[in-house]
Amino acid sequence: MNTSVVRFFGASALLVLGLSACGGPAAPAGAGASPETSAASVTPSPTPTEAAFTMLTSEELAEIAGAVKDSGSVPLSVLPADKVSQALDQMMSLMTEVQVEPAECNSIATGTAIKPDSNTTMAVGASTSSTAELTQTLSLVSGVAKEQLDQTLARRSSEIEDCSSISMNIQGMSMTAETTRLDSGAGTEGAIAMQTDVTLPTGGTQSTVMAFAVKGGVLISAQATGTGVMESDLAAAEAMLDQAAALID
Repeated sequence: MNTSVVRFFGASALLVLGLSACGGPAAPAGAGASPETSAASVTPSPTPTEAAFTMLTSEELAEIAGAVKDSGSVPLSVLPADKVSQALDQMMSLMTEVQVEPAECNSIATGTAIKPDSNTTMAVGASTSSTAELTQTLSLVSGVAKEQLDQTLARRSSEIEDCSSISMNIQGMSMTAETTRLDSGAGTEGAIAMQTDVTLPTGGTQSTVMAFAVKGGVLISAQATGTGVMESDLAAAEAMLDQAAALID
């Protein structure tokens, strides 16, 4: 595995954060309710959170991603759908060869990449600096049921502390990763932020700051990855997250 794949691993494991339990959209409000329950609902109740979860097409997600600008005020380049699919396939193949210690931290190390099913849509926008030392990425995923998103976010939130220090072995190459929770300054409600520093076999460090949140049923993940990435780069990543969230009704 060459170093370019190692660099891609650092970004991709986080990119596919929300794909660990991909399924169909949440059931319509009231689905499965008993007749007695429905009849008793005389007083209107607040609209359930699930009602805000709307299924967006890949084209709609791509339009949102393309409207978001990076830290240099340049619109993100939206990756073609086939390229995203190829990247996920590569990640899934790679993840079968990853050994993680402690073993219970496999999820945060690999992203538990599972290719989206027919009910799931996604789009990815990216921007790379001229020196290729910084890559800014935005991923949008729609079509995952609310309870699955809630479980994924809750699990990842706890893993930040529980798996703050892990070791990985990939095709005979050893790496270590240190993850810390960052204070989120995003305007999007419920945003979680983290930083992961991966020590590569060469001795160099690949760092990623990332923020993720859910808006209108869309999982938004924004990150900055590179050899010189620091906590201060989180602001730019969260700016992308907030831009995307503002475009989701």
